[in-house]
Amino acid sequence: MTSAGFQEIFEKCFATLFDDGSEFDDALRYACFGGGKRVRPRGVFLGASAVSATPPLDEVLSLAGAIELIHSYSLVHDDLPAMDNDDYRRGRLTVHRKYGEATGILAGDALLSRAAKVLASGAVQFGKNYAAAAQVMTSAAEDMVRGQVLDLAGMRTKEEFLKMYALKTGALFRAAFLSGAIVAGANEREREHICGYAEALGLGFQVADDLLDEGEENSLVAVLGRKESEKLLDECTETSLIEAARLPFGEELREFALKLRSRKK
Repeated sequence: MTSAGFQEIFEKCFATLFDDGSEFDDALRYACFGGGKRVRPRGVFLGASAVSATPPLDEVLSLAGAIELIHSYSLVHDDLPAMDNDDYRRGRLTVHRKYGEATGILAGDALLSRAAKVLASGAVQFGKNYAAAAQVMTSAAEDMVRGQVLDLAGMRTKEEFLKMYALKTGALFRAAFLSGAIVAGANEREREHICGYAEALGLGFQVADDLLDEGEENSLVAVLGRKESEKLLDECTETSLIEAARLPFGEELREFALKLRSRKK
């Protein structure tokens, strides 16, 4: 199965995590089905597929659903007036602009709680490896929050930006690929290579975003300049390709890194 085939199955399974009926349920759906790239769910699948020819699909789908819930909650809260105060995301009104600020806060809370429910249920159903993967994911969710704290405080140097990106973006990237590899039975060496791949990919993803958002004042590009930022992106991509080559089935990881490197948005 390719990542494209997985994404089709994922969308159907992910939709089953939501209830119909109330306006609040509509807000949760609105937060999660607004044209996202599903990079992190695909990362779970790719992490598993890189170490196993037959990854455990049910476990991967469960972890993929949980990480997309976590990611979606983070976007809802990032957009709030107390955070980034954004009116639009992906060309649509943000959740708090469409449904109200209180609903935006509560929707984010509910999405994170639902992710915890998915992970707890999976640990009971699937056992030790899944529980270890769930622990990686919940730790990353806290790291992501700590990254947002740093973001709100503001950065001035390259080192400060790299630390913030490693937490706010990189932690969830790492958790996605590593959790998939864990449930697929990765050994310690394979886990190290998966982490090396994901950490470089996460940083590269954020640098690419900064380059696409040229003119953004509070970004690494504003500190380094476009030329140095492009050099850093190339270095991140190269590291990802090297780590992918060290894994048993790393070819699709390679393709994924190159695709993210060249994306337009």
